[in-house]
Amino acid sequence: MDLRNLHWTAVAKIVGLGAVLLVTAGVVFVWSGVYNVAASKDHLRITTWILTLIRERSIANRSFTIEVPPLDDDGMIRLGASHFEGACVACHNRPGEEINPIVSGMLPPPPDLMDIGKRRPPEEIFWIVKHGLKYTGMPAWPNTRRDEEVWAVTAFLASLPATAGNYPELAGLTRSQASSDERSVGGSALTACGRCHEREGTGTNGDRIPRLAGLPEAYLLRSLQEYAKGTRPSGAMEPVADLLSEDAMRELAAHYSALRPTAGNQSAPPDPEQLRRGEAIANRGIAHQGVPACLSCHSGRQSQQFPVLAGQHAEYIEEQIRLWRRGGRIGTPYGKIMTAVAGALDEAQIEDVAAYLGSLPPGRAAAPMTEVNR
Repeated sequence: MDLRNLHWTAVAKIVGLGAVLLVTAGVVFVWSGVYNVAASKDHLRITTWILTLIRERSIANRSFTIEVPPLDDDGMIRLGASHFEGACVACHNRPGEEINPIVSGMLPPPPDLMDIGKRRPPEEIFWIVKHGLKYTGMPAWPNTRRDEEVWAVTAFLASLPATAGNYPELAGLTRSQASSDERSVGGSALTACGRCHEREGTGTNGDRIPRLAGLPEAYLLRSLQEYAKGTRPSGAMEPVADLLSEDAMRELAAHYSALRPTAGNQSAPPDPEQLRRGEAIANRGIAHQGVPACLSCHSGRQSQQFPVLAGQHAEYIEEQIRLWRRGGRIGTPYGKIMTAVAGALDEAQIEDVAAYLGSLPPGRAAAPMTEVNR
């Protein structure tokens, strides 16, 4: 054996021995319990540096291709603030307030979000809200098929700190405090609903939140049941419905069905031509695209399982049709029906029919026309 072979044999033995020793040391380190995993004990500096670097590079890499929609919409910010109040305040607290001393003992502790819009671009905020972060206590969004809900929270966070002073109003807290209509249903359940949906004599907290007043009781009950089962996806509504008993669902459905619908201001004056096109779709459908008349089911004269759409927020109708079109509400028999219909509509037709339905008096039972739009 020449010297060269002897040299490489020795190197291989040394490397192998080093690997064995390294593995052995690792096993001893893990099984000995010498590393302190207590949240009361901070990481070593090198550990913190490595974890931070891995986290930041992972977030940046995975959010790089995300396209950011306009985030300055008031309805979107209100929806995000309302959900933040219900799901995020427990750890992050309200803007401008100190973090809860209990959760401040987490490692790492929940960050102060007052300047999150300055520290991170919107696409990174969106990715974190949607997917959560391992080993931090930050959960993923309850249902990752509802990007528009995640964007709403992103819009609210990106609006800070400018909107911090108006947070109680944006999050619906002032609506809950000013209302006294909790006598017919368990107070806590109705308070939670009322931050977003109608109270007696008031509208919803923004145009991205559906009007429930006057909708069929059977439809409202089924919706809550589907949210609770997870067959109707919503990161905002699934956690709420999951906490409700069957009796509470029935009481809430009856309560909102009995409320008198209130007219609300449209975000912009409707375009007459757009209303004309939307009226044709809603009343007559589009036969060559396989689209039936919306009001053949949603006029308030058919099954109580179908919601009346007259006076519903146009923005909400648009978003739900888009959700059906991308298969986000296909988990129920009724959802399968609407998925097929929505898939046959193009973007302009969605906006037209939503604008027309939103322009009608709230809760109006409209009689559909039978002629089909050719």
